[in-house]
Amino acid sequence: DNKGNHLLVHEESSINVPAIAAAHVIKRYIAQAADELSFEVGDIVSVIDMPPKELTTWWRGKHGFQVGTSISHESATEMK
Repeated sequence: DNKGNHLLVHEESSINVPAIAAAHVIKRYIAQAADELSFEVGDIVSVIDMPPKELTTWWRGKHGFQVGTSISHESATEMK
């Protein structure tokens, strides 16, 4: 955190997975399931898995210290 305290997470935690892209949220989304993330317009989500559009419209990502199925192609624009 910004006070110098270390964040303790398990090594297998998805929070340690590096992002492959970033997404700028253009549509508010409220999580509908325990494995989803909520976000507001203007938020930046770190994308850690981006399957082809033909397979799914959902990306897996990190927002703050939460990890989950986070964002759809309709809710964000990809930033590189």
